[in-house]
Amino acid sequence: MQAKLIWLVLALLIIPWMGYHYVQEMKAFLLQGQQDALLLTANGIATVLNDRSELFNPATGVPEVLGEKNDLYAHQLDNPVQLDGQPGDWEALQQYASYQTGGNPFVCDSGYDPDSFSLKHVIGHYGDFLYAMFEVNDAHLVYRDLERRQLNTSDQVRILLQLPDNTLMHYLMVARAPGRMSIYLVDEEWRLPLEGTPATLFTAELAETDWGYRVELRIPREVIGTRSKLGFFVVDVDDSETREIAATLSTSPQVSGNDPGQILLSSPELTKILKGLDQPRSLIWILDKEQRVRAVVGGLSAPLDQAQIDSPPPGWLQRVYQRVQSRFDALSKRPVEQFADVPTDVTHRPDKIFTSVLKGEARAHARPSLDQKAQIIVAGYPIKSSDEILGAVVVEQSSNVVLALQYRLLQNLTVATILVFVFVVIALFMFAWRLTTRVRRLYTATEKAITAEGRVVEERIPAHNYPADELGNLGRSITGMLKRLSGYTRYLEGMPDTLAHEMNNPLNVVSSSLQILETDIPGIRRNQYMQRARVGVERLRTILNSLTEAANLEEAMRNEVKQPLNLAELVAEFVDGYRISQPDRRFRLEVEPGPLHIEGSADHLAQMLDKLIDNAVQFSDPGKFILVRVQRRAGNAEIVVLNEGRGLPEKLRDRLFDPMVSQSRTNTTRAHLGLGLFVVRLITEYHGGQARAENRTDGPGVAVTVSIPAIRLP
Repeated sequence: MQAKLIWLVLALLIIPWMGYHYVQEMKAFLLQGQQDALLLTANGIATVLNDRSELFNPATGVPEVLGEKNDLYAHQLDNPVQLDGQPGDWEALQQYASYQTGGNPFVCDSGYDPDSFSLKHVIGHYGDFLYAMFEVNDAHLVYRDLERRQLNTSDQVRILLQLPDNTLMHYLMVARAPGRMSIYLVDEEWRLPLEGTPATLFTAELAETDWGYRVELRIPREVIGTRSKLGFFVVDVDDSETREIAATLSTSPQVSGNDPGQILLSSPELTKILKGLDQPRSLIWILDKEQRVRAVVGGLSAPLDQAQIDSPPPGWLQRVYQRVQSRFDALSKRPVEQFADVPTDVTHRPDKIFTSVLKGEARAHARPSLDQKAQIIVAGYPIKSSDEILGAVVVEQSSNVVLALQYRLLQNLTVATILVFVFVVIALFMFAWRLTTRVRRLYTATEKAITAEGRVVEERIPAHNYPADELGNLGRSITGMLKRLSGYTRYLEGMPDTLAHEMNNPLNVVSSSLQILETDIPGIRRNQYMQRARVGVERLRTILNSLTEAANLEEAMRNEVKQPLNLAELVAEFVDGYRISQPDRRFRLEVEPGPLHIEGSADHLAQMLDKLIDNAVQFSDPGKFILVRVQRRAGNAEIVVLNEGRGLPEKLRDRLFDPMVSQSRTNTTRAHLGLGLFVVRLITEYHGGQARAENRTDGPGVAVTVSIPAIRLP
């Protein structure tokens, strides 16, 4: 577990490595994007200045430049729109609202009929977002049915976005209730989503009205570039059963639904061209066709922050941060704020890019600053009047904007990575520690619940081991299993007594009947069937005695009081008795000199010796030696019983002392239930010892060893 956790933590190091390479790739992407953006800026400025030859006349002032309108004209909002489906944010733009009605799809009629399916819409912009409001007159508002896979089966608003490369993107806005709408990128048939999750590019809100519903939509300005086009279509579904489209209205002036219109942002406050061209950290040059500078706007270097200049001496936390930042500067070069470049008071720019642009070519490239401290991105576009080139507009911008962004991203990424890495490591170790602790606690509780021989001693895992999670489910499952096993164990433990009770009466009846028969019919005693019946009754009685003996032994030992006794003398007395009771066997006793004391129960030890000797007699041939050895080994008193006969089979060695495990001879007349050595193990464990059986190494036969802790008497 610990090794796997360490490997998992080390695998997390790939995250900052990927982040670093991602930032490097993003830097190249942003630099290319900066060139493209400057080229578009130059193009836009040139478009504003096209056909204005008077600007290149030294005696001409700067006229007012106004934007043009079309059917999808976006007006300036005073405040950002709160997407709540209410008309309050649109009061100032109500005069610019457009109305569409009619039954022919994709055609915008100028009339507004409040009694039919109709549309009122207005578009505005504020900051980095474009907003649209649609008020729909609809008598039957049908929401989306989640059971239907197709999306075009409810009232909906469609967005058709045409990218600069003429690629058409189809977005569908649906709602299953008033509130936030779901927006999906769909196929050309406006039926099925192309992605499994809604698009996050747009945000829309739907609210019900007395005449239908109102939709507010927010679109990032970056989506609507100078070459992108946008179209909206409001679709009406009236029947909630068939969900067929009843009508479609479009806000685009085009007849075709695959040709959206372009949205133009208003610029009514642009009264002076040069004032409108000013951009932060950008330098705009306007030249005539002789490459003479006619106007310069902006600047490349940003002034120093006066707040930083006048700031008090840093505290200890700031000093630590600055020290860390100095180490970070070794990883990523900090862009300079001040550098030297072409002065803005020059009157002539003979650069190659100016020459190329004045020939009618739009160009963009990067060059170093004069002091080699920064990289300058240059983009130029020609200014035309009819087919004549009036001059050129060149926009310059330092790449320090991108480098500063990269520096901040790397800095933030490094700090965030360290914090996240530390947090994840701590969280993983805490989670692993807690999980390991809980698993170990559950393991310990489970181990204590069942003894080595399979007896259930605890029916319930402690409650704190199974809270409401997967491990808790496992704990509850184990608790249920223990309860079932405990009940089954109690059933098995009570079965011998039940059998003995239920079978003793029939056996007594059979035994007494046989005695009566022998009395009434004297000659029947020698009858072989009578003798077989006698043997059968005795075997049944022996089986019952064996079953009840093992079942009642543990309960008897619980109340037994142990006393000191000399094991050597006890074994010697019993071996003498076995010589008399087993005349067909030869017993030999080997006892180390001196007393060998243990603390135990003489009756139970006699029962254990009886089982050992009986087991040795059964698995040895008549006339063979049975050796009983009493010895001291490593502070323990050992009783070793060795017989001469066949060895133990491999499959029984590990479970010979388990209950109901027997290696009975096939020709024996005695019942063998496999409980003899089980009783030996119970008595040995009661005395704190261990029992083992193994094949003899000095010849054929088996050696059974019982080891009990020895004591020293005062």
